[in-house]
Amino acid sequence: MAHKFDPKNMHKLEDPSRVELFDPEKTLKEFGLREGLVVLDVGTGPGFYLPYLSKIVGEKGKVYAIDIQEEMVKRAKEKVEKENLKNVEVLLSEENRIPLPDNSVDFVFMAFTFHELEDPKAFAQELKRVAKPYGYLAVIDWKKEERDKGPPPEEVLSEWEVGLILDDAGIRVGRVVEIGDYCFGVYAMFPGEEEENPLMNIPFKIPPGL
Repeated sequence: MAHKFDPKNMHKLEDPSRVELFDPEKTLKEFGLREGLVVLDVGTGPGFYLPYLSKIVGEKGKVYAIDIQEEMVKRAKEKVEKENLKNVEVLLSEENRIPLPDNSVDFVFMAFTFHELEDPKAFAQELKRVAKPYGYLAVIDWKKEERDKGPPPEEVLSEWEVGLILDDAGIRVGRVVEIGDYCFGVYAMFPGEEEENPLMNIPFKIPPGL
């Protein structure tokens, strides 16, 4: 069973020092996030990254934040109200069932969540359902090595394991990069409707601006 974050330690997810792990605004823009997009923040927890997501997509965009733990959803909603994030909606989700319609999301953001999934491939398939064709997926997770922050190495997946799972689910991995001393990033794209085997198509450029 995948290790789930204990809500009793929620204060660790709200610690301002977490921004030192990576520059959220810079990294999100490098992943392809921009004004007007519809974003899904998977495993939002207390909503640490919501202000950054909200700012980048702006008034023309929308942010859906999901979590499977009621305590997290409650705290994230409080954050949204406190910071007046008008373009953000927080929703209680299920393990492999996202409460959004098909083809409704332009950009999926998963920060330090992938290693907590019970069935990563099944969840990736659910992401494909809610994502629009050619939508972006940004996965950030802990490096599988000894660190002075985060969960122990045996509780996380390596960047290659994440990439193989996404490939197996039919999601095209564009690039795996190192992000700071503690984490890595996986840039990926959801297949277009006409693609029978997206992994056999011409490579695409991720991040879009590089």
